[in-house]
Amino acid sequence: MICHFTTKSGGIWAFLPGHAARAYPLVNVSEDANALYVTALAPGLDPSAIQLTVQDNRLTIAGEKPRVAADIQPEAFHRSERAAGKFMRTVTLPIDVDHEQVQADYKNGLLVVTLPKAEKAKPKQIAVSVEG
Repeated sequence: MICHFTTKSGGIWAFLPGHAARAYPLVNVSEDANALYVTALAPGLDPSAIQLTVQDNRLTIAGEKPRVAADIQPEAFHRSERAAGKFMRTVTLPIDVDHEQVQADYKNGLLVVTLPKAEKAKPKQIAVSVEG
């Protein structure tokens, strides 16, 4: 079943049941003086099945989200809003990171990836000399 919706501008977009319009997983990217932090909301994943790669200034999160109730046939659902299946999300990082020191932790459905900044990307304190 495909539902079509018309936008105010007259354009049409399709919604396939079980597929979200947003990218998965939803992420926040923050930083402090030493590292970038990518926090991904990804409940229901097997942490050992999450694949993370860092290349250039991109972090890719990939894996597969299993169906909630594998023993129930899809046609038995009256409503299914929790998407399942393979996913891949690439986040462009705003600065260079130290690829060798990246760490990831998964707890309570939250994936936190810590990406230490490359030395050249860290802020440098510059002393101001006073001539007298």
